[in-house]
Amino acid sequence: MAKPISKAAKAAKKKAMDNRGKFDVEANTAYGKPYSYLTLAAVKPWVKASADSVAVWGDTLPACVPPAFAVRFAELKAELDVAMVEENAKEAAGIAASLVKALQVMDATARAAGHAPPAVDGHLCAWGDKVYCLLASGNIGDVRRQWPSWIVYHVSDVCALLNGRTDEIMATVTNAFPNARITRVGPVVDDAIDL
Repeated sequence: MAKPISKAAKAAKKKAMDNRGKFDVEANTAYGKPYSYLTLAAVKPWVKASADSVAVWGDTLPACVPPAFAVRFAELKAELDVAMVEENAKEAAGIAASLVKALQVMDATARAAGHAPPAVDGHLCAWGDKVYCLLASGNIGDVRRQWPSWIVYHVSDVCALLNGRTDEIMATVTNAFPNARITRVGPVVDDAIDL
């Protein structure tokens, strides 16, 4: 004879059936609620302009303009964050347009004041709140000393980190999806980096 089903098991089954097909962001992931499509579309021009600016100036542009410009720029970024969290796409679009214009004005102002973008033979990229410099040639120590807020790697260092870690996986993925990109990497366990 089969064992009778407990009340707790019946309650758990009922709860699971009631929640079937539903996705609760907070319960299923450590990430917050994703932005709506409209909000993402509203800030897309700012995201591109910001990446383009970082590729030229790194994080040095605000230091090359009058303090009032830099403060207003920071205020606009904070306002955009609030509008995005509140999913106010219209407000986010207006602030994003102001930020794009602010970058143009700051770039022109900095150049007119005699400032020039950092001269590095490499690529500058913002990832999260950090600026990465992937140096193609030159003295890596000099670059690190001149711009201590940047995380600087030589391109060969990046190749060494990727080699063996992602080559097989990425080859399989990129054969099926040629535009695939790495968006995040989980923790590395039992890793020995030979320095």
